Amino acid sequence: MRLRKKIFMILERESHSKFSEFIHYFLMTLILITVVAVILESDVNIYNRYKSLFWFLEALSLAVFTIEYILRVWSSAEIKKYKRFKGRIKYIFTPMALIDLMAVLPVWFGFFIYRDLMILRGLRLIRVFKLTRHSRSMNLLLSVLRQESANIFSAFFVLSILIIISATGMHLVEGISQPEGFGTIPKAIWWATVTLTTVGYGDVVPLTAAGKIFGIVILMSGIGMAALPAGILASGFTKEVNRRKEKFKNRVIKYFSDGILDKKEIRNLKILAQELAISNLEMNTVIREVSNLQLKFTELICPHCQQAIEIEHYSDHIKIKNQKKSQSKTS
Repeated sequence: MRLRKKIFMILERESHSKFSEFIHYFLMTLILITVVAVILESDVNIYNRYKSLFWFLEALSLAVFTIEYILRVWSSAEIKKYKRFKGRIKYIFTPMALIDLMAVLPVWFGFFIYRDLMILRGLRLIRVFKLTRHSRSMNLLLSVLRQESANIFSAFFVLSILIIISATGMHLVEGISQPEGFGTIPKAIWWATVTLTTVGYGDVVPLTAAGKIFGIVILMSGIGMAALPAGILASGFTKEVNRRKEKFKNRVIKYFSDGILDKKEIRNLKILAQELAISNLEMNTVIREVSNLQLKFTELICPHCQQAIEIEHYSDHIKIKNQKKSQSKTS
């Protein structure tokens, strides 16, 4: 295997060797440590006391993440659409590659231009997004967000319209009595947003009877709208988890076609479970359920060629095994 392909498989977790797992957990641990370090650096006393340790962690992380970024860009040619120089340029502008670049660019920029600029030190927190590359659970979340993006956008769009309507109405009924809070529609948008999202800071409240009545109506209508995006995400999580479990179950059924699971098949199932973010408990439960199913054979008559077809299946999982020459009744 070529070196570039080996590096690509290690970085993308397509290689399931112990060395690959070590690299994965090392990078994930380093990301977490550097994020905690950036947070602690905001305290001047802590930073001055452990300045040398912070500097060492920053130098180490900068070196590691820079090398990782270069290797990812170089090995991206293993993907067909990113081959050659133009392909690598295209890879550089992918979302995950941009996150990898922003994880190191502020530090290099700070070293050579604005060494003490606080905003550049804060930008290092972008490294926390690198965890999406190493965490199966984060991948699950991103998958749900991609699938439900249209529904979530629709929910926020309707909520935005309701906020504008609420702000306009409150400006009309409270604008004269409270010009500092509702004197303009942009000012009233703050109250409408806080109210419709059920946060309710209480810094701006209606005082007139008409304003209070209108506020009650808005508050009642906002309860359902604020919860709608959360409901969409919850539904999306359920569907995605069930889809992954079904995919895993189908693979188990395929491996159980001969009645047993050998060591290679068990190893492949463990790898698939990790990729699908399925826990060991769920994996063992599915394997146990499939092992308790009885393999059935059913003969059917093809409605097109009128040939007898033997079907091998577990309950509702069916696949065509072979076709018989003689006709037979359905069993």
